[in-house]
Amino acid sequence: MWTVFWNAVVLALAGTLFLRVAGRKSISEMTTPQVTILLMVGTVLGSEIGGKGLGASVFGTLILIAFLIGSEWLSLHSNRTEKLLKGFGTPVIAEGTMLTENMKKLRISVDDLEKRLRLLGISRIEDVKTGTIEDSGQFGYELFQHARPVTVGDLERILKANFPNIIIPSEISEEKETIFSEVFKESGDPANPRYLQ
Repeated sequence: MWTVFWNAVVLALAGTLFLRVAGRKSISEMTTPQVTILLMVGTVLGSEIGGKGLGASVFGTLILIAFLIGSEWLSLHSNRTEKLLKGFGTPVIAEGTMLTENMKKLRISVDDLEKRLRLLGISRIEDVKTGTIEDSGQFGYELFQHARPVTVGDLERILKANFPNIIIPSEISEEKETIFSEVFKESGDPANPRYLQ
């Protein structure tokens, strides 16, 4: 029983360490090779908890992660390899019109596409200039000019064009704390309780 316990602990630690090295993405952002390797790692680690071949399991997991890192390195350096291993985005909307043939190839129904649009706050397909289903399964899009939200830069240009003497305040001081500040700090902030950091 203790052998199973210690094997489980060692394999969980090894799997966590190797997958940490492999990178972090949510399941919806993973490419096909990443999902495949993740499933294989889970199978290798899970099947070996029973006490057979701890060293071989850790080594096998290391090989799988090395394969994943190698395939991602190749993808970074070769477009052909990237397309082969990861795939590429497929257009599903062009100039406000659904590309039903591409949707059939991806096995995405009109309802599925509309659901993705609603989740992004887009209420009309006609407002989408281009829309793609990326290799990760995410929906990428570009709106027509008339449907894009106004940015601060757009507003500043409009104000300066209509009111040439207007003084527009600069950005908030860089020294103020933001929700991103903690991410970039090397040590914890004593102002927050240790358990919340």
